[in-house]
Amino acid sequence: MNWLLSVLLAALFAVQARAFDCSVKELQPYDLNGLKGVYTSSITKKTPPSESTIEWLIGVCEDLGLVQSCSPDSDVCGKTTVKNDGKSLLTEIFEFKFTPSTVVKTLGEDGKEGFAVEYHDVEWSDQKLNANLFFKCVDAKDAQKEFETRWENNLLLATLKTDKACAKAGRKPNDGGRVDTGESWGWFTWIFIFMVLFLSIYIIGGAWFQYNKGNSIDFQSALKEVLENFVDLLRGLPVFIKEIIEKFTRNNNRGEYSAV
Repeated sequence: MNWLLSVLLAALFAVQARAFDCSVKELQPYDLNGLKGVYTSSITKKTPPSESTIEWLIGVCEDLGLVQSCSPDSDVCGKTTVKNDGKSLLTEIFEFKFTPSTVVKTLGEDGKEGFAVEYHDVEWSDQKLNANLFFKCVDAKDAQKEFETRWENNLLLATLKTDKACAKAGRKPNDGGRVDTGESWGWFTWIFIFMVLFLSIYIIGGAWFQYNKGNSIDFQSALKEVLENFVDLLRGLPVFIKEIIEKFTRNNNRGEYSAV
């Protein structure tokens, strides 16, 4: 039973473990489609007589499946390469994967300054690794295409300044002055659409019912009859509404006087 439980837990974790999870609610105010992709950044340090380079690859809403030497389901992968006498040797690989312990949080009031993704206590040999990815909101003219990275004491600090990290309500309109808040279709629009659908169903359904009853010669005649009835109904609707209003108005006016 223990081995079966272990297999089930491993399978469950495999389903839950996925690349940079862009479906979490904290990230919904941001333009994730504009951020999607694999970003690279490298840090080179002179280590005479060799030279060490750490290349960081960060997948945003996209895994690193095509990156050589990195796990396909990792969010962040760092590869240390040592060069000496014209030869290169891959010496270290650091990986961060999205797990239930990964923290996604917004920056600033209502997330207007961007958002961050934090990976805590990732096991690497006998050590613990941490990574903090910061997506800072800036104007489009100040946006960067690469992360600024710093690797110290097993902590990765990566920052990307981009206008895509600005909350939707705070981004400048790019469609001729209209602000796209994602709510351009309000309640009245949906009510109108539902009314049109309902009326269409009513007219076509009524025509089909009349046609099946045999009261009309063909479906076209039945449809014409239903349309005429519907038009008559619309014509009488203002009078009906007026009578209702007058009835309530008279009742209210009576309430203002006391009986003698």
